[in-house]
Amino acid sequence: MSTVVSAEPPANPWRRTRAFLALNPLLGLLLIVFLILGILILYPAWILFSSSFMTESGELTLQWYIEAYTDPANYQAIFNTLVIAFGAAIIATGFGTFMAWAVVRTDIPGRRIIEAASIVPFISTPFIGALAWILLASPQTGLINHLWRTLPGAEGPLLNIYSLWGIVMVEALYEMPYVFLIVSGALRSMDSTLEEASMSSGAGVWDTTWRVTLPLVLPAILGGALLVFVLAAEQFGVPAVLGTPARIRVLTTSIWDTQSVFPPKYGLGASLCVTLLVITMIGLWLQRRLIGNRSYTTVGGKGARAHRVSLGPWRWLVFAICGAYLLLAVVLPFATIFLSSIRTLWTHDFRWEQLTLENYRWVLFDYPITQRALFNSMFLAVVGATVCIVFCALVSFLSLRTRLPGRKALDYLSMLPMAFPGIVLAVGLLQAWISPPLVLYGTIWILFIAYIARYFPYGVRSTSATLVQIHPELEESSLISGANWFQTFYRVTLPLLKPGLVAGWILLFVSFTRELSASVLLYSPGKEVISVAIYDMWEQGDFQPLSALAFIQIAIAMVMLALVKWVTKVDREVSV
Repeated sequence: MSTVVSAEPPANPWRRTRAFLALNPLLGLLLIVFLILGILILYPAWILFSSSFMTESGELTLQWYIEAYTDPANYQAIFNTLVIAFGAAIIATGFGTFMAWAVVRTDIPGRRIIEAASIVPFISTPFIGALAWILLASPQTGLINHLWRTLPGAEGPLLNIYSLWGIVMVEALYEMPYVFLIVSGALRSMDSTLEEASMSSGAGVWDTTWRVTLPLVLPAILGGALLVFVLAAEQFGVPAVLGTPARIRVLTTSIWDTQSVFPPKYGLGASLCVTLLVITMIGLWLQRRLIGNRSYTTVGGKGARAHRVSLGPWRWLVFAICGAYLLLAVVLPFATIFLSSIRTLWTHDFRWEQLTLENYRWVLFDYPITQRALFNSMFLAVVGATVCIVFCALVSFLSLRTRLPGRKALDYLSMLPMAFPGIVLAVGLLQAWISPPLVLYGTIWILFIAYIARYFPYGVRSTSATLVQIHPELEESSLISGANWFQTFYRVTLPLLKPGLVAGWILLFVSFTRELSASVLLYSPGKEVISVAIYDMWEQGDFQPLSALAFIQIAIAMVMLALVKWVTKVDREVSV
């Protein structure tokens, strides 16, 4: 008697995978998020790195590194980049920390005005600041130098903005708000009873500040310094307009040179990008090394009280120092850009007949690039910032509110673009999407991807900072009541995240409208943005129309900030 054994069909791995994902939809979503981030970040990074070791025919080679590191000009560019990055980081960190301490911890007059005005340089750009300082401190036509020559015995220019120190000064002035925001936030969350104990023990204001306050907020100070270092090292606009006349090369302008020739030197540009990337990653490593093994827990509970120290007569000196920064970073540059935009010619001789609105009319209606640049910038800023902040909220939810495997890797991956300078990311995206199977170069979508990939970490940090303050019991109650994870995320998490979403959206909107380093490489005719249009005008020497378009860019950002603030205020009043 024979036994018949029915053979079971072989297991289908894809069917089992689908069944598993059906039971664990969040895991499937996590995989999709990993895939998107891989396309946004890892794929361009891999293309960039591999192309630095490939010949045009696809063979392995060290040719590009040999060419890069046997050229003395590139060594000078690396040296200049490091000098500018360190110089800007030191100056911006010093001023930013000082002003944050003055506004949050002292009784100086006009604190609210100083705090509000300190954020204004962020709305503008270092590039526009550099253009304003050309009008102020150019050796020949700068207004400050002209006033200097009118003094008895004065010879030659007082300031020369076309110099290494000029680049450092401008970048420090316009990157300082990052340090101010980071350090002021840390000071507000710090338990002020520690300072009170120091002063009760006989220490003075300055001694307490130096020995207690500053060491306790050292992580924030170092974090701000690192951010400025990276931003200064990756800056393209300022070295381009201030360094080119003085033949001062940095890594970003050297990379631009390799991509702006025909045919482009992709391999050489990639090798220089890897050099710049190594510099920024060393900065990240140093920061973790410096603060990784120290404890800085200073946040108090509900009993913690904000305390302001009385500076006595010194408060006027502190106020004057803060005012000096605002004069250099806000008042003089903004006034100069505005005056240049309403004049027929920039001279030291001011006459009523020189005043005109013709520059605004020409920019808005006659210059062919402006209208499409405005449309493209607004599309990228509004739609791009909205898509990005919702995606950031999803990433924060998956990394902070689930126990899925890989959630910590997701958090690290979302922060990876912080180490990628804008021009490095742009070169990677350019090489990744300029050839089949998917050609995005020449479309608005390559800029869309570049903006989201570059500023994604800022949105994640904004949403994560708010999400950690929301108790998970609210979401658990929704799940217990029968809602699935999507309904909970849409109806509970997102509404509770609104403050973080609004703050992150504003940050992304402003960043998208002012971006230049990546845009200048990735745009194509017909796909210009405002920053590229301003850069083109600078290359043509049209300073008056340029000033008008720059002022329009600043006005758009300020109007959007005011509108969002008004909408959120009305929403709060309705909720109450």
